[in-house]
Amino acid sequence: MESLKNLIRKKKQQRGLKKPLEIYELFAEWNKKASEVFGNKKINCYPKFLKGKTLYIQVEGGPLASELQLRQREFIKKINDHFEKKMVERIVFKL
Repeated sequence: MESLKNLIRKKKQQRGLKKPLEIYELFAEWNKKASEVFGNKKINCYPKFLKGKTLYIQVEGGPLASELQLRQREFIKKINDHFEKKMVERIVFKL
């Protein structure tokens, strides 16, 4: 019996929704992982867009941008592990 996750992936591909839904899921995953790193607090950073394998994040405040930059590899690994493939290679933090 095929898993529900695989069935949903196949339907997304058949309907041409795979990429837009993956990006939406990526943004949700970013928000979840960023919040977890800071003790499940709301932080002021928001995914803006994905260009190729580069994720652009809008950040409010230089200290937060520095902290996120230091943890970039950790975020990339968590996101790629979630998708079970290389979705993101780089994250750019913009003030």
